[in-house]
Amino acid sequence: MPKKKKRNASDIREEMQHQGAHFFRFVSSPQLTNNWLNEWTAIQKYGFFVCSTGCLLPYQYYRRTSRAGDKLKGHQRAVHFFLGRECDRTARTNQFGWPCDEQVSHLCHNPDCINPLHIVIEPRWKNVKRNYCGINGSCDCGVLPACVRTYTNPETFAQDLELVKDRAKVLELLASLQQTHRFSLLSPDFYRVENQKIDNRKKRKEAGLVTKQQKEKKQKRKERKEERADSSVAKHSLKEEEDSFQEFEPSPEEIVDQ
Repeated sequence: MPKKKKRNASDIREEMQHQGAHFFRFVSSPQLTNNWLNEWTAIQKYGFFVCSTGCLLPYQYYRRTSRAGDKLKGHQRAVHFFLGRECDRTARTNQFGWPCDEQVSHLCHNPDCINPLHIVIEPRWKNVKRNYCGINGSCDCGVLPACVRTYTNPETFAQDLELVKDRAKVLELLASLQQTHRFSLLSPDFYRVENQKIDNRKKRKEAGLVTKQQKEKKQKRKERKEERADSSVAKHSLKEEEDSFQEFEPSPEEIVDQ
């Protein structure tokens, strides 16, 4: 099975932008560790899709619903970057026997969302209870903070997603996010110079690979030519030895006389 070709950042950004993604730069906390900052930077550089519900969706490789993607999903990276903590997954229960190990819960019920206003860390029983929200058309699960929309299974939710591509509408939609987590909405061509550098490196690498392959083919042709030449010399030498042996081979009369 041929090895899958790895895509570079320039190709991914071009695809994301073509599909309607926007480029953001969020301000990080001074207390944030380098590891968690690098985790976030790794997905931020590709841009995010903005939905009419206020959800922010990363590149598909980092989505929770992507089985073939990265093990560290976008919502986990968002928890580290924005909330600055991990979930306490120690198995425990409360006085009623309800599970209280912590989980990442989405108030929007979109498992792929990385909007920090839609993400909370809470006991598992609360997270499960949110799955029964909206029987009366609004949030009625009783869990606080309240859900930002009623529950819909992920498959149906994905079909109803509406992307916001207008930059002015994006800023208006995310105004509340700007108040709590400062960010800049970068221009569409912000990564143009960096993308060009990546493309140039790719071209040089491909050109170098072609040159290397040409040298290898030339070397193989030279080796085959030398092998044929050696084979021809060997055959000629063998022929000369046979002729020499026949020249000095005694005749039957000479053998009788002896």
